[in-house]
Formats: sequence, structure tokens, C-alpha cells
Amino acid sequence: MNAAARALAQSTFDINHILSMILSLRNIMCMFLVIAVLATAFSVVSVKDNNRRLVNEIVSLEKARDELNIQWGQLLLEQNTWSNQARIQHIAQNNLAMGVPSTQKSVVVRR
Repeated sequence: MNAAARALAQSTFDINHILSMILSLRNIMCMFLVIAVLATAFSVVSVKDNNRRLVNEIVSLEKARDELNIQWGQLLLEQNTWSNQARIQHIAQNNLAMGVPSTQKSVVVRR
């Protein structure tokens, strides 16, 4: 028989001895530290996942912002084109037959 088998054969296992070994302060501290390490590891994984999701959301929002800025610039150019004074005067004179009224057709209203 080897030494381990002899030690097992000679030792007696009673419940009090097992409970005292399990509940010793050193074992309790080790269990607490293992639980704390696992909780910390899970929280690190959770925070990293949340961070990745937020970064992806920021990237997509920045892309949408850039597209809206481009569209806004195009709309400003279009507005300036349509509201150009020379264009408006050309349309008024040619398409609508509008012109500056003569002095005989002008009426001045006074109070």
C-alpha cells in the first residue's frame, strides 16, 4: 500500500472535522476571493461589450450627421440658386410679363 492509501485507511472522517475544515477562516477567504475575481471578470466583460456597442452607435450617428450636413449644404446651394435676384427678375419680365409701372399708373397713398 502506498502512503496515501495508508493515510486514508487510518484517518476517520467525522462530520465535525469536515465542517471545521470547510468553514475555516482561510477557506472562507479563499472562496470570497474566488467569487470576487469571477464577479470582477464578468463585470469587465459586460463593460467592454457595452463600450463596443456605444462606439458602434457613435460611429453610425456620426455617419448620419455627416450625410445630413452634406444634404444641408446642397439645400443651401439650391436655395441660393432659386432665390437669385437676377433669375427672379428674368422670370417676372419674360414669363409673367411684369415690369416697373409707369408714373401714370402709380398711385401714392397719404394719410
